[in-house]
Amino acid sequence: MNLHMHTRARRLAAIIVYFTICLASSERVLSQSLAQLEQQAIREAIERVSPSVVQLQIIGGADRVEDVTLASGPSTGLIVSPDGYVVTSRYRFDPAPATVVALLADGRQFATEIVATDQSRKLVLLKLVNASDLPTAEIAPADSYRIGQWAIALGRTFRVDRPNVSVGIVSALDRIQGRAMQTDAAASAANYGGPVVDIEGRVLGILSPMSPASEGSIAGVEWYDSGIAFAVPLAPWLTNLDRMKSGENLELGFLGVNLAQGSPRETPPKLEAVTPAGPAEAAGLAKDDLITAINDQQVTTQMQLQYAVKPFYAGDTVKVTYQRGDETLTADVKLETVAKIREAAEAAEADKPAEDAADEEQKNESEE
Repeated sequence: MNLHMHTRARRLAAIIVYFTICLASSERVLSQSLAQLEQQAIREAIERVSPSVVQLQIIGGADRVEDVTLASGPSTGLIVSPDGYVVTSRYRFDPAPATVVALLADGRQFATEIVATDQSRKLVLLKLVNASDLPTAEIAPADSYRIGQWAIALGRTFRVDRPNVSVGIVSALDRIQGRAMQTDAAASAANYGGPVVDIEGRVLGILSPMSPASEGSIAGVEWYDSGIAFAVPLAPWLTNLDRMKSGENLELGFLGVNLAQGSPRETPPKLEAVTPAGPAEAAGLAKDDLITAINDQQVTTQMQLQYAVKPFYAGDTVKVTYQRGDETLTADVKLETVAKIREAAEAAEADKPAEDAADEEQKNESEE
């Protein structure tokens, strides 16, 4: 009896070992299959977008900007329309180079013209001369952006016939005051201006060096190949493509207000002053008004106000909700550049003595 039970126990142990080995083997096969499927999906994503990624041969321009030596060699751009409009990073375009030639993966070459610049998001729009029927990529809709999704960054700087690739994930959304997404895919001069695509090969954004601490033309290059990179979300940006096609340079827009002193993260956005003849004053805002919302998005701190306004350009109109005493008011404010706000304020200041003299003369006439 004991011998029989011992034999059964040995058989049971052997069966358990057998199934354990089979399970482990299946897990290895499954793991290998998943890795192979991921690699295949990445390759297919690259193949889908690759024809629309161009190499930009840049001739002339500055070697150094703001005491920083710029990388030499080609840059990268993305075709965004069949008739030859290409978006790229402003890096290497400040000041503008003498000549830019676009090389396509199929061997075609085109001279280019600089159409307009987006100063806020550090992008440049080019037009390929006499181009038509060019390949374009599928654009990922803005509501598809997800933290943690695949982010495949492409450049075309080393070889025309083959893109250079780095792979990572989308690390964060709404960075750089709501103007960029963040990725840990390696970014540098080797792929600035190139696309970041999802696992389906749809374009999420355009790589461009940016910084939350500075608006300088090369701000953000300090994170070169650091695992911190920024890309301008393309779907929202394309809503402004027609403005740039017309030759309009897009610049940061401002309200024309000064805020009360205090910590930006804690201090309410109460107006210390409004710039004379500036956008806010023209819309009826005044000193001591408390801004509570931008386009119905609630703001309770100065930092939130900055994040709410920064994505907009000069020329855009925003709805400002504000508190004046016990009264809640709204105003449509057309944002302007700092230069135009300053120019309007100086003009208003210059006109003030004449207005004061006219008021004084009218007062004297009434007294007589």
